[in-house]
Parts: sequence; structure tokens; C-alpha cells
Amino acid sequence: MYKFGRVSYINSLPLFCADIPKNFEIFSAVPSQLNSLAEKGLLDVSLVSRWIYPQICKNYAVIPEYCIGGDGQIISIKLFSRYRLPDLAGKKIYVTSQTGTSSRAFRHVCMIKYGFDLLSDTTGDLKAADAVLLIGNPAMAFAERNFDFSYDLGELWKETVGIPMIYAVYVVKKALYAEIAPQVRNYAERSLKKFQAERAAQISIAQKMFFESQGREISVQTLEKYYDRLIFKFPPDIFERAFNYVSEHGTY
Repeated sequence: MYKFGRVSYINSLPLFCADIPKNFEIFSAVPSQLNSLAEKGLLDVSLVSRWIYPQICKNYAVIPEYCIGGDGQIISIKLFSRYRLPDLAGKKIYVTSQTGTSSRAFRHVCMIKYGFDLLSDTTGDLKAADAVLLIGNPAMAFAERNFDFSYDLGELWKETVGIPMIYAVYVVKKALYAEIAPQVRNYAERSLKKFQAERAAQISIAQKMFFESQGREISVQTLEKYYDRLIFKFPPDIFERAFNYVSEHGTY
């Protein structure tokens, strides 16, 4: 039985809605937990944050094309702020412990556009924070009225870097790649086709998942827009370009 790591947010639903192969056992967790387990070699195949790959590349190989990505507004990765983004230099930032790629990508954008390190002064006290960085379901459920500004990472990335963003990639243990990778690709393809063929039913499932995790309702209209923004399979050349950007520019 192969242990298969799944991101526990609703963003992964289109990649995991088909019947799972009998030789896989799904393990759901937030990105930072999946990253940690992969670093320890405890998952046979998993979605992991793009930034973690250089730290696990000796033991894992990437399955190209399939991913959680986007090309512009992403909706579920947000920075909520009391100040305009250019004025956040030196301010206290609360960063969710669930993130892997997102905090580093926000830092990268701020360094390019405004010349400061967004993460130079983080705080664990959300109430005292000048800005709050959240991802996934919690970002979509956040309703704090004391923050006048919100920034979508996907929009900022597109505006600043100009290429699509890969948030999470599939990795497989190299020793198992030849055996597992074709099954994972087939499973991802079947899931994406099922999601499109049964979109209304799958969005209803996403609504239930969201309520169970956040205790809040989310509208069909919001989910329709959300899944239209996410990209789960890039053409090989675009995947390679977006994937290699991190290697070319460090890990943010």
C-alpha cells in the first residue's frame, strides 16, 4: 500500500474525486505538514509545496504537468492588511503555519516591487499583526473587518513576474517512480475529467468540505469562480517554465 499525500483544502478536490487505486492510501494534511513528511521520506507520493522540492530532490522526482497552479487571481491565498502593501516594510506580519510556497512568493514579489522583505518581522499574535497572510480554506473564510486592504498572491505574481504560478507539485519517491508515476497521472486525469463531467455535484461536495473545515457557508458562485481560476494541468513548456523559475531565482 502506497501512502499518497493530499492537500486537505478544497483546492485539491478536482485532483482527488475519482475512485482511488486500491494500492494507494490517501493521507490528507495542510501543505506544511505534507512538506515535513516528504522531507522525512514518509510519503511515497504527494502533493508538496513547490519551494520544498530542492530540499527533497535527492529522494523524490516530480511528475510534470499536473499540479495546483494558476495564472492570475487565485482567491485562496491572501494578505489582509491595515496598510497598503508598499507601506508594510517593517510592520508585523502574521503568517499561517500552514503555508509552504505562499509566504516566500509574497516575499519575492515585495522584494521585486518595493525593495523590502515582507517577512523580516513576523508575529504569532494575529490580533497584534499589521497584516495577516492566510492560505486555502482559512483565507476564503476570513472575515476580519479591521483590515482595510487585501492582496491576492496570484494577481500580484502575474503582475510582477508575468508567468503562471505553480503552488503545489506531485512528487514520487525515485525508487518507485517507474511503478507509481503512471498510476498517479492516470488517476489525476480521471479525476479532472470526472470533476468536469459532474461539476455541480463536485461543487456541492466542496461546499460541504468547506463548511466542515471552517464552520462557514461558501456560495456556489464563489466556488465556480474559484475552480475556474485554478489550473491543474499545464502544457509541458509552460509547466517547465513556471517550475524552473524557483530554481533560477532561489527559493524566494
